[in-house]
Amino acid sequence: MKIAAILPHLEVFGGVRRYIEIGNNFIKRGHSFRIYHSDGSRPTWLEFSGETRPVEQVTLEENDIVISSDYSAVHYLERAKAKKKIFYCLLEHKNNQKVCVNRKLLVMGNSTGICDMLRRKYRRECIEGIGGINSEIFHPVETKKDNHQIKILCYGRIYKKRKGIQKVVKAVELLNKRYPSLRLLLFDTPVGNPRLDARQMLQSRVPVTFYTALPQERMAELYSQADIFVSAEKRAGWSNPCAEAMACKVPVVCSPSGTRDFAADGETALVFRFRYPFLIAKKIRRLIEDKNLKERITEQGYRKIQQYTWSNLVDKLEKEFKQLL
Repeated sequence: MKIAAILPHLEVFGGVRRYIEIGNNFIKRGHSFRIYHSDGSRPTWLEFSGETRPVEQVTLEENDIVISSDYSAVHYLERAKAKKKIFYCLLEHKNNQKVCVNRKLLVMGNSTGICDMLRRKYRRECIEGIGGINSEIFHPVETKKDNHQIKILCYGRIYKKRKGIQKVVKAVELLNKRYPSLRLLLFDTPVGNPRLDARQMLQSRVPVTFYTALPQERMAELYSQADIFVSAEKRAGWSNPCAEAMACKVPVVCSPSGTRDFAADGETALVFRFRYPFLIAKKIRRLIEDKNLKERITEQGYRKIQQYTWSNLVDKLEKEFKQLL
């Protein structure tokens, strides 16, 4: 099969990772996979085995299937020379309606929550593109931990309000008096134009170490040095950071947004329903004080996330796409 994707760019975003990982796995199976985007350049942060092209060429070159998650590029998706055209919904967004009323496009969701929303709200049949994780990049790493510190790790793109990073920071601050050894670890890579540096936007009474632009080969080491990973996202489809933390055997405290497929409260994670800092702090405190609980959800979370490899996802998509054609 000739498969292609239309993206706005190839910078460090979870959605971009998804296409690169899916593309690499399709190529391993003998298919071709092209990415069309703004200038056609290659990604510099994650290896991609396929071809990249300027976005205009998607209307000139023939493909069997073309996929996009970019609302601003729907006109390219509509004009693409392809047998089947798929819009891949990666999060809850106001523009989902504009896409879903277009019956010329098939729709696909990256999580059970997104797929259920597409079926319920828009009455659309939905391809399940749920997952995934790359265990070659994200895996447990032996690190020297300071037993006198409790390290809380959080994704650091603070200017994206739906990520809920400020709520995590406030939750940790609420715990700081009881646990003065708390330390915050955050990570991000400046992206976009202008390239906003999230480090300049963070204020906290708790000591913070902010890692920026870490190469992929160091991400497992970063996750593995944390005692707890916390996420307070809303409107997410699939939470890459939570999945990555679980794959590195780090216990997760999270909202249900983007984690429904793999985070079961009290079993594989601790899940807070409402994104209030005091509720987040309560879940973090449970893991600090209950070592048996922490060990149990760490192990069960690790085992659960192994079901969602990119390879397993592409096994399913390969069958789905062949049936479509």
